[in-house]
This record gives sequence, C-alpha cells and structure tokens, in this order.
Amino acid sequence: MVNKKRPELLSPAGNLEKLKYAINYGADAVYCALNRFGMRASAGNLSPDQLAEGLEYAHSRNAKVYVTLNTMPRDHELSDLREYAKILAEINPDAYIISDPGVMDIIKEAIPNAELHLSTQASTVNSAAINFWSRYGVKRVVLARELSLDEIKTIRANIPEETEIECFIHGAMCISYSGRCLMSNYYTGRNANGGACAQPCRWKYFLREEKHGETAYAEQFEDGTYVFSSRDMRMIDHIGDLVDAGIDSLKIEGRMKSAYYTAAITNAYKIALDDYFNGKEFDAGCLRETESVSHREYGTGYFYSSPSTDANTVTVNEYIADRPFYATVTEFDPERKLAKCFQRNKMRAGEMANLLSPGHFGKDFVIGNMFDEEMNPIDSTPHAGMVFYLEIDSAKSGDIIRGA
Repeated sequence: MVNKKRPELLSPAGNLEKLKYAINYGADAVYCALNRFGMRASAGNLSPDQLAEGLEYAHSRNAKVYVTLNTMPRDHELSDLREYAKILAEINPDAYIISDPGVMDIIKEAIPNAELHLSTQASTVNSAAINFWSRYGVKRVVLARELSLDEIKTIRANIPEETEIECFIHGAMCISYSGRCLMSNYYTGRNANGGACAQPCRWKYFLREEKHGETAYAEQFEDGTYVFSSRDMRMIDHIGDLVDAGIDSLKIEGRMKSAYYTAAITNAYKIALDDYFNGKEFDAGCLRETESVSHREYGTGYFYSSPSTDANTVTVNEYIADRPFYATVTEFDPERKLAKCFQRNKMRAGEMANLLSPGHFGKDFVIGNMFDEEMNPIDSTPHAGMVFYLEIDSAKSGDIIRGA
C-alpha cells in the first residue's frame, strides 16, 4: 500500500449526461458550466435545473460538482452575472472555478460561504501568487499548464498545506499561454476568452522566414505544417510522479468531448490510481484505453520538458480514430440474459464488440440476438436513439457497448 495522499480525480461534464458518465466511471468530482460565463460556450452545458439534478446525483455517490465561471466578462455582462450568482446561491454547488477577481467579488457577495478555485486562465506559475490568492480566500489554484513537475514540487513546498493545487493531466493542450489567445478573435471574431474559441491553432499554415534560408524552425511538409497545433497530453503512466509532486487534484480536459470519451478516460485513470495506491505495477491496459478514444498524438506537455527541447506539435492535425460507441445498457435481466439498450451508432448481430464496465477494462464479445422494443428479431440497430434488447451473458446498467 502506497502511504501517500491520494489526489482527487476530476473529470469534465459538458452536459448532464456526461456528468453522470464521469461519476459512474470513477470521478471524485466533475466540473461543468451553465450556458454563460464558462470557457466552453459550445459545450452542451447545463440549465439550472440540470445543475441541481447533477449535484444531487453527484452527492448521492459521494462526488462533488464544481461550476466554471472563468471567462473574462465585460462591464455590460456583469448584471447578468449577478443574476447567475443568485441562481447558483440557490443550487449551492461545491465550488466555483473563477479567473477574474471581479467575478470572485460578485460570487462572494451573493454566496459568502462559496469555495473558490482559481482557474488555469489566471496563469498562476509561482508560490507568491498562490499565497496572495490564499490570503484572499481561494482554497484551490489550478496551475498553469506550462509548469514542470519540479516547479510544481517547489510551489507545493512554499504554500500553506491547506491550499490545494490542481493540474491538467490529460487532454487537449493550447498553444497559447494558459489559453490566453487572440487568434480566434482575429480570424473569426469569436472570443476565445469568452469561451467561443474557433481553434485556428488547429489549421494548416505555411511557415516562411526571410533571412535564414533553408534553416528549418518547424517540421514542415510540402502542403504546409501544423506548427500551432499541440499534441494531446497523457500522464496516465506517470501517476507516481504526479502524486510525488503533491498535486491535490488531477484534471481531465474534455467538456467538448463525447460521453464515451468521458467514461473511458475517467475509467482508465481510476484504474491507474487504484493500482498505484494498492501497490500494483502499472497496467498497460490503461494506455490501451486512452488509445480507444478520439485523440491527437499524445505527449506529456510541460511536465518533463519545455517546447525548446521537445516541440509538442502534431505532424498531422487529424484525430486518431476511436472505437465506435454503439450503445448504453440501461437495464439487465440476469434470468433472461437480456440487456435493454439505448442506441448510439449502428451495430450488427454477429460482429465483434466490446463491453466496458466501471472499474474494468473492456471485454470482447460477439453481438448476439437483438430485438426491437416489441421483441421482434432485428439484425441491426439503424435508427438513431432507438431502444433495443440484446442477448448477452452479463451486463450492468451504465455499461458501454463499443467496437472491438
């Protein structure tokens, strides 16, 4: 048994469904937003009623819910923010992730006992800044992504023990410092710091330098380069290093990703954490699970090296294909060995599939007999969102059926 403090596993919840998937598959806490003032305006996000439902769901399973209010609102938005604060005061989530000091003041005025977390958008990179925010009443600081593990250890040693630090450990990276980017505004008029980034860093560019001839400053192909497009981060095989650095919360990026992504990645990190704290060797199955979802090339961000020694840019800006998400099991009858399922993509009887359950790696199986809602035999599930039944030896409500 590893005698160290176990960090929280924090997962994205772009909507209510993803919130439930994250918690079912092992998240200790989730972060989400209402439809304004969060940095992912294009995510489904939650209505106040959905947030209240999600909070009740989380608390019934000993998990927490943090609400993001980490955009940089202008003066004309502050009256709306104050109305949102009144709504949030009634719902009372576990914490608020904020980057703007003015927003903090508005939340503290409306919710005096609010737990405040400082967003990574605040670009916090040293202990002096954290100690300042701690005196202000911030309980947790989400560190800038641009810090190494050694720098995080130094920070941890120079801040109060009760002040928590949180780090992103998996998911998409931003080429701009802590996501403070103006490219989207310039090219499309969409405000990245208002949550509406168009991601022009993922576009193809042609790089030229006038005075240095053939000297290459970035890997480039005949048809261009993706010099601004970062690799995705993956630290699942470095759990021990993250724990040794004193990080209190391990954060998975991905509020824009699918419910399947949320479940599979959360599940993989939960298994890796359990194994580490049970004194087991790292299981390469965790790596395979991270390959099963849509992602770009993986790297380790800034934890071990800087871009000057390891330029974390992708060579081809294409998502690596994930397994198709066929269906979710909603009920299982063990006597009849019959699972009631909700369709996500077309699946066919006789083909190989994989069943993913919380706390376990996926298991391959052959798709057996299927039936529609009236128990008529069917050989495929072609209709979006259809309810159907599947003969299978064993399953549980919440299990995911995906491609093999």
